[in-house]
Amino acid sequence: MFKLKNLFFKETFISFYIENDTFYVQKLIIKNSKTIYKEYFKQNRDEFVELVNNSFIENTQTYISTIIPTFNQGLVDSCEKQKYKQLGINVDNIKILCIGDYSLFIGVYELNSFIKECKPYRVDFVFSPFLLIELHKQNLDSSLYIVVTNDFVLLTIYTNQKPNYTNMHQFKIEEIIEGNSIDQNSIDSIDDMDIIDDIEDIDSLDDLDDIEDIDNVDDIDISDIDDKKAKDEILNTKNEIEIIEFIRNSIKDYYNNYESDFLERLYVLTNQEMKDVFLQTLKEEFFLEVEVVNIDILDDINNLAIKESSEL
Repeated sequence: MFKLKNLFFKETFISFYIENDTFYVQKLIIKNSKTIYKEYFKQNRDEFVELVNNSFIENTQTYISTIIPTFNQGLVDSCEKQKYKQLGINVDNIKILCIGDYSLFIGVYELNSFIKECKPYRVDFVFSPFLLIELHKQNLDSSLYIVVTNDFVLLTIYTNQKPNYTNMHQFKIEEIIEGNSIDQNSIDSIDDMDIIDDIEDIDSLDDLDDIEDIDNVDDIDISDIDDKKAKDEILNTKNEIEIIEFIRNSIKDYYNNYESDFLERLYVLTNQEMKDVFLQTLKEEFFLEVEVVNIDILDDINNLAIKESSEL
């Protein structure tokens, strides 16, 4: 049977995510499975609420979607609760969504708190950012994926076409916005661990000085720097250092506690421009082939929402 809403009615999809109190928004209108309108916005909270309300007035078939950037979420290579227990994850405190032969999980408290925060925006669908990787993953074994935004970086390692390890790190940039010194303590405090014997030269990942040749990032105080471009450059360098530290700690954890399959390729999924020197540093530090995949996060969110709405 044909779905009448798809044949005769327009559907409006609004995706958004928030960075530093700025709402990044895409409004998409579909009719007969064809896009008849697409526009992007950068708005404050009041402007976004007005956009949402007006869209519902224009079309009751409106769906609002976003991603949840909180911790206590990830992918597991099984749908069985026993697997979660083996990983030390309390199944009573998480919501599990089975995706084929593996699953996505998120903390119930974090999810409920986020949904409450989004109530003024009339959100229909909340997606894990790890699903962004699912949309763009390649059919290759032993690959590492990271998604890089201005706020966070998340990581998934796939072996045998299934997610075997996930991790997430959030940048702390409020110090820079307020004009205070950069706090390198925002780097994840994961204890150093020895790598399995047959993985060579991993310890050489400790040297990060090659990135932009900036030393002692901790001691930089940008309060005396007036030029916005210079401040952005310092922030980008700080984030690059955090990304490399985060990847290093994740790889060590993976090799020590999960698998011994040697990783071959690193995919960087981002909507930002990646500097050549940073990408070269990734190659040299981790001995991996590095490929940048340009993604449109708002497009991805709406594509996930379109799929979900078709199943309602």
